[in-house]
Amino acid sequence: MNAALIDLKKERNRRDPNPEQIIIAGAGIAGLTLAIALAAKGFSVQIFEKSEALAEIGAGLQLSPNATRLLDRLDVLRDLGPRCVEPDAISLNDGRTGSVLLRLPMAEHARERWGAPYLACHRADLQNALLQRARRDGRIAIQLRSAVMQYESDAGSVIVRVQYDDRIEEHRAALLVGADGVWSAIRNVQDHHRARPTGTVAWRASVPAGALPASFKALLAESPEITAWTGPDAHLIAYPVRSGDMINFVAVAPDRHDDRPRARAEPDLGADFSGWHAAILGALRSAGPWTPWQLFEMRHCRFKIGKRLVLIGDAAHAMPPYAAQGAAMAIEDACALAALLGQNRDVERVLEQFSAQRTGRVEAVARRGALNRLAYHARGPMALARNTLLRMRKPEKFLEGLDWLYGYDAEARNK
Repeated sequence: MNAALIDLKKERNRRDPNPEQIIIAGAGIAGLTLAIALAAKGFSVQIFEKSEALAEIGAGLQLSPNATRLLDRLDVLRDLGPRCVEPDAISLNDGRTGSVLLRLPMAEHARERWGAPYLACHRADLQNALLQRARRDGRIAIQLRSAVMQYESDAGSVIVRVQYDDRIEEHRAALLVGADGVWSAIRNVQDHHRARPTGTVAWRASVPAGALPASFKALLAESPEITAWTGPDAHLIAYPVRSGDMINFVAVAPDRHDDRPRARAEPDLGADFSGWHAAILGALRSAGPWTPWQLFEMRHCRFKIGKRLVLIGDAAHAMPPYAAQGAAMAIEDACALAALLGQNRDVERVLEQFSAQRTGRVEAVARRGALNRLAYHARGPMALARNTLLRMRKPEKFLEGLDWLYGYDAEARNK
């Protein structure tokens, strides 16, 4: 683009700032949720997404009540609900014997205890529901094939340079939000704290419910449940998605390849699931194709990284899936930030408050995930002690231990 034209555009933007506009980098779960929540507070929102299309990618995910209550307020559950499954229970089982260690009632119990449903869905269904909701709002503009390249702040706004196919444009806004995932370009421009590998990989596959081996079906409850099996250094989770038509599998095991190309296209049943129940091994053999997802985590949460620059979702706090809270934390981030900005247009003050509030919350969830990992992957005497505790302790006590997590209201904290 001609340098004189760039200068004219820059000068026009400087003369005509829009204090009610917010720019978001990334149109994933975090970015779309934030756009919808901000538009409800009267802001105009520009989303820039580098992908050519918002394709249906990913696999199943769990949405606990701390997330679904927020999605319901944003009118997203109306479109998403019919594609979800509301499990009757969460069951924790022994991978070697197949026996039930603990069964926590959900469904109506979750609605009564925490005021919102516990749902299982496909990630693509959630993203599509968010996208359809965003497109119904005239305050939200979504631009694909565009990437935020540079940004700078002045006294009252942030100037963002966006790379399109054949040009670079400048946009001025009150705030730039990095919602561009674990490899966030926004974070990496000025922040050297990158995500690090955990040494584990999540193997994911979806199987038609009718194609499950009969021996494996015999291990499952007749009603829909989220079922987890524990074992030494590995665990497996299975639950229905897509209105119950598909079963989502997640097998978490040591990452034996690190950054090298994987020689196998499926979990190593001999190394990682040796000695497991025959019906479970049969289901793993028949499932596929498998997709390996190397798991990463952030050593520290990083939200505010500039005067008018903030991160949310995996860009701020990538975490392994042991607490099943990755999507929920992104949704909480988005709604908490929008709630604060809706009350106070002093962006810099809001970002300080937001960062302090969310850091404590996310770190507590990460600690719970680390505890779950120890429990799921225990071996020897520790596994025996775990099994004894789970069998002897009443489910009500475990549910009480989840109140702080599932009963949390990210928006109410700001009222």
